[in-house]
Amino acid sequence: MYIAELRGKFTEKDKNKEDILTSNVFSFFKYSDRQVYLKPFLEELDFDIQISEKNADDAEFEFWPVYDDRTEPDVVIDVGNYYILFESKYKSDFGKETDLHKDQLSRELEGGKREAYNRNKKFKFVAITADYSEPKEKFNELKNKCEFRWINWHFVTMFLERKMEEQNRSKLIAEDLYCLLKKKGLRKFNGFSSLRVIFEIEKISNVFFDYRSAKYRGKFIGFHKAFEIWKDNVKLNVEKIFWRNEDGQKTID
Repeated sequence: MYIAELRGKFTEKDKNKEDILTSNVFSFFKYSDRQVYLKPFLEELDFDIQISEKNADDAEFEFWPVYDDRTEPDVVIDVGNYYILFESKYKSDFGKETDLHKDQLSRELEGGKREAYNRNKKFKFVAITADYSEPKEKFNELKNKCEFRWINWHFVTMFLERKMEEQNRSKLIAEDLYCLLKKKGLRKFNGFSSLRVIFEIEKISNVFFDYRSAKYRGKFIGFHKAFEIWKDNVKLNVEKIFWRNEDGQKTID
């Protein structure tokens, strides 16, 4: 499935289906090395849960299980002492309340808690969306009724990126899924904290601003003030910094 979508074999309508995205992501966690991917992924959900290696190996995945009222959450992972329900969204929103039914999240909460109780498991609820930040107004009620976490697809993408850097097990399939999530635009900017120095910057001989060649500078008078601040606070590998103005060349050593 990853390769077909990466090679453009899906229609635009199919590419936007969250069921396909959900299947791709959670099938990966089911079939890849569970010690490398599934176990740390579940632990990073910040539920303060402990999952043993045996728990991870024995975990059962249920895709679109059907509750008594015909409600279908996307994925349930029965692992160790926990019954973890995942409801994912991509291009659509959660189902609203109607005259005949409660809203989707409420129905999944009730059905999930009931099933967890029947299995003597602790219930956890995870919502996944494509939002950059948590849409808290959608989840306020859930947070008061169960242990709830929100993540976005970016969380999954960055998790894969870190794990691929750490080791090689199941790396090929992880790379395909990672590339697919990136192609869908589900790897947002992660801030400058993730930047790494990959080469040494060559020594700079001169940095200058030529007043006479700056057509649209307005009131801008050069970089010299900024460089003076930098010289006090940052160790720059610069021999000379100078600017040109109407009075001629000036130099800061």
